[in-house]
Amino acid sequence: MNEEELYNLAFERSVLSSIIFYPASFKDISLTVNDFYLSAHQKIYEAMVSLDKEDQPIDEEFIRSYLVPRGSFDERVMVEILTANPISNVRMYVARIRELAQMRALVLLGVHLKSQEFVEVSAALNYAETSLKSIIDMHIGGGIGCVSITDIPDGQTEFILKNWLPFPRGTVSMIAAPGGTGKSWTAPQIAFRYCDESQYSKVALWLSEDPMHETKNRAKAVALDVMSTTFSQYKNVHLITERPQPIINNGKYDPQRFYRLRKSLKGYDLVILDPMRAFFGGDENSNSDANIFMAPFQDWAAEENITIIFLHHSKKNNDEGMHSKARGASAFVDACRTVYEIGKVYKNQRIGELDMDNQHMREFILSKDNFGVVRMLGGYKVQKHITPKSSARATAVQIDYEMKAEMPVI
Repeated sequence: MNEEELYNLAFERSVLSSIIFYPASFKDISLTVNDFYLSAHQKIYEAMVSLDKEDQPIDEEFIRSYLVPRGSFDERVMVEILTANPISNVRMYVARIRELAQMRALVLLGVHLKSQEFVEVSAALNYAETSLKSIIDMHIGGGIGCVSITDIPDGQTEFILKNWLPFPRGTVSMIAAPGGTGKSWTAPQIAFRYCDESQYSKVALWLSEDPMHETKNRAKAVALDVMSTTFSQYKNVHLITERPQPIINNGKYDPQRFYRLRKSLKGYDLVILDPMRAFFGGDENSNSDANIFMAPFQDWAAEENITIIFLHHSKKNNDEGMHSKARGASAFVDACRTVYEIGKVYKNQRIGELDMDNQHMREFILSKDNFGVVRMLGGYKVQKHITPKSSARATAVQIDYEMKAEMPVI
């Protein structure tokens, strides 16, 4: 094995950069000084550990003030770290750095065994066994945190839209439906109702399937006909203008693409992404790909206490079971705390007869509920007014009643 295969300086720089730009991430980084290969990186990490113990800021100036008196500050290396791309989900990078540190330790053990002159085989075996245990302990790290269940602070899950279609805050949720059922009509209503509920909040709508003018027409109709409000009051609802870059690129998770997405949407309290497959890019039927994709979104929602909602396609509604019919790997649904399925309203579902008097209504089925949404919803099925009534849509998209204010875009 070549020496270059025993370290990754880019990973080390990215982790150190992430700590500086996201100091809160330091608690999730279970590394030791010796896990870093480059001596200058070891010194910087040592400074970070000391600053954290002393409850001082972990930033460039405090690191500099710690290392300069010790003659250990390397300006060039610090610039390289500050110009490296920080990453919001550092766990995979940390795991790789630890693996490389273990590999270096194993190589060093082999060198020591070869260089030492052991009189007896038992002495060599004892030395190897002790060294291997130490290397294994490097991988185990500091152990698992625990607390008495009686000492956990009291609290309750916070929900948005409790009086309409509840979603838990700080989590990832999903709305799944067959094509043409009403997901694209539901998204702006969720956004508008959330703004009505929380006046100063910001909502990001990334609805990548339709032209922006069509999304705006739908949003106008939702405001005027469905909600009986004014469109111009929803300036805090922003449309994302570019096409999404899949997070799984050429079969591999691309942390830089996720970091760019998260950074671009910083400051939004509610993020709606449609459709999920446009952001995914992996094998839709692979639980492994789905887990890798969903994990950083779960971390993002929890760390910033925001609500993330994916709109996703579902299988045909060919049975009346309450289990999710979301398309693809089960890990997508597993990662969500709340999942709704959308269906049209039928007069006789058994024979497929639609209720033509209620074409503007949709049935929402709560197919996954981890935090007690059903108590607020009043059951597992509920009907909501989603699309304009028969004559209202044409009127809403043609008249210029309070329509001169454009929906903000970013």
